[in-house]
Amino acid sequence: MKLNGDVTTLVALFAIVSPITSIPVFLSLTSTVTKVQRRVIAVKTALVSGLTLVIAYFLGDIILRLLSIQMNAFRIAGALIIGAIGWGMVMGRKGNAIEASGNGAAVVPLAIPLMAGPGAIATVISIGNTDKGIVRVADLVIILVLALLTGLLLLCAEPIEKVLGEQGLMVVTRIFGLLLLAIGISTILSALSAAFPGL
Repeated sequence: MKLNGDVTTLVALFAIVSPITSIPVFLSLTSTVTKVQRRVIAVKTALVSGLTLVIAYFLGDIILRLLSIQMNAFRIAGALIIGAIGWGMVMGRKGNAIEASGNGAAVVPLAIPLMAGPGAIATVISIGNTDKGIVRVADLVIILVLALLTGLLLLCAEPIEKVLGEQGLMVVTRIFGLLLLAIGISTILSALSAAFPGL
């Protein structure tokens, strides 16, 4: 059961971070740099996004307690964000990317907020609050795997774009969007059940 939960968490985070759908933005922002510089930017983007999620994982619960925010309320809020992102992906709406160029694109907007955005941060805070002990190691491994996958996909951005094409990227985006919608709704139902056991 726990393995299934870890897989679901990885799929959810991968869909939210969505490095595949960020490939066109990545290629556009790095169009004026050399191939070596593009590889460096890809690695930096993966590292910064992964580090951001790790920090949110450890400090998110503390911030919630300081602000007296209930975890179930935060889970629902995060699920709404996830659902909104998923809906936008299904409907083919593109997120607003902050204009940047050169090496600066690795941090803004590629890592933050394009990949490690509100949805991903809300998700890691949620899983960081629900699991304790050795399970935290598994959660960190999931974030590490996600960062590695992000780096690999960005490093292979040009070949992937050629293989999938514009239509292929659009199909992948909509599939991940549908998964996000389902995960968001499932999270809301779970949070409501925990908040109102009688339901």
